[in-house]
Amino acid sequence: MPPPPAATITIRDTLAMLDGPKRTIAEGVANDQYVFWLGSGISRARMPDLSDLAKNVLRTLQRRIDQADPTCRYRRALSSVINLAAPSPDEWARIDDRQAADLWPDLDTLARRLVGNYARMLNVSVDGEEADFLLWDVLDAANVYSDPGIEPDAEHLSLAALAIEGVASEMPSANWDPLLERAVALLAGNRPILRVAVAPEETRRHRGRANLYKFHGCAEAARSDPGRYRRLLVARQNQIHGWAANNTVMASALTQLILTKPTLMLGLSAQDSNIQGLFAEAQVRMPWRWPTDPPSNPPAYAFAENALGGDQENLLQNVYNLDHSPANRPPMAAEALVQAYAKPLLLALWLYVVTAKLRLLVDHGPPGLAPADREKLREGLVHARDVVAEALVPTSDVVTELLGSFGRLMAMFRDGHLPAAGDGIYSPICVHPLHAMPADPALTGSGIVQFALAAGLIGLGLQRGHWSANKADLANPASGAFVLTGRSGPAKVYFAASPQAAIRLGVNGLVADNDDAVIVHSQMNPPPMHRSPRRPPGRTGLATVREVSVPDLLDGGAEVEDLLNRFRGAVAL
Repeated sequence: MPPPPAATITIRDTLAMLDGPKRTIAEGVANDQYVFWLGSGISRARMPDLSDLAKNVLRTLQRRIDQADPTCRYRRALSSVINLAAPSPDEWARIDDRQAADLWPDLDTLARRLVGNYARMLNVSVDGEEADFLLWDVLDAANVYSDPGIEPDAEHLSLAALAIEGVASEMPSANWDPLLERAVALLAGNRPILRVAVAPEETRRHRGRANLYKFHGCAEAARSDPGRYRRLLVARQNQIHGWAANNTVMASALTQLILTKPTLMLGLSAQDSNIQGLFAEAQVRMPWRWPTDPPSNPPAYAFAENALGGDQENLLQNVYNLDHSPANRPPMAAEALVQAYAKPLLLALWLYVVTAKLRLLVDHGPPGLAPADREKLREGLVHARDVVAEALVPTSDVVTELLGSFGRLMAMFRDGHLPAAGDGIYSPICVHPLHAMPADPALTGSGIVQFALAAGLIGLGLQRGHWSANKADLANPASGAFVLTGRSGPAKVYFAASPQAAIRLGVNGLVADNDDAVIVHSQMNPPPMHRSPRRPPGRTGLATVREVSVPDLLDGGAEVEDLLNRFRGAVAL
């Protein structure tokens, strides 16, 4: 059977969907309007398969049976677990608890059925043991799910980048694993970006730019401090049913999120009764209406799925109950479905958000730019984004390289050096969502507006075929932010927010006097200066380091076609 379209959609096609029928959702994300509800689907490629865990339960219980004891407690527990798989009489006849479970001919079948009864399976008790014996002792969940050797996947990395950009501020998660936290640490280093709340009192801590609510517990916290966090690992059926009553603080915090911000579910089936109950409670207090008013507002509910499952359709029927009808049901479901799984969707959303921020900066650029010229620059940015997207496959290696390249570009732009080890590999355009960017007085003098204008010109040149672009070599500190290749050959490209950043590019050995390189300045060109060390000569008969000032270009006129021609002349490509 071929994989579902939501798993195989390309990044470029996902962007086309976000630019088109799902634009209000993309704009909602860019404005930090959505709460990202995270489920096991975003960690599926990194965490153990539930079918394998079910087999481990069967294996362990069978192995512990005292065959000389007809009333052995492990035999009774094993029988209870097997009953949850509803074996047929023939299957029962082939199960011999005197044999290792791996020898049972129907082991795979039983395990697959237990996946659908996973919470009930973990609810099975063993006489004389704690209620969470199967989870804590048999499956060793705290150690398995916090294994330090497991690295973040593409979903966690893309989500971390969105959090650092300030557009994923609220993230409830049903996952035990610490992969999102590890992704933020890789990208942001020691910078205080993420607040994690597991225990109820942790919701009182200072809010972070991003706030992660691990409402089913945290494996790493349970491993390091079992006395405090073991009881918070939610897996058993009775825990799920009693969760709201036993977790009133966290339930109240999550209900408030449902009330005040639209919901985007990623890898979360919403089948657990406690999750359904939160949304039902919020609906009673203040329902979201369908369709949205005005229509430009983002939909209140969106699911990154191939198709809506029964639990998700039930949730829509519950939360939209005032407007749910036979006529409304199909368009309501179509609006809520984003047919891309988290892996392609989150990476495409990061590209969308970064580009949307740059487009907004173009809008707030020099007053001399006519609306039509601003639109050409915005089109150039989108074209550059799409060129990047064409080459992307959402794997962890590709996403790490992409985010590392972007972080390197921004570090050289702002400070003239590569990212410092303690700062992580990523740096954002700015820390604000779109709607809050114009209120930041620091943006005006930061050079980022001029950077956006230059990036629009470069994208416009790509669109016109004046040059092509290639990524830099991250293993080579002196390979630039990226490489542009025109008729006269390739040149490394750098950006400098200030004269100080430009000076440091040379002082730090990132640019040498005789490099084939272009430095795009956000401020007036600094006086020519010697750069050291020098490297073996590149092309001859052409000025090596070419320095282009965006303010100087604008002083010659703000008409975009003329700007592009002057830019081409200055970069000599």
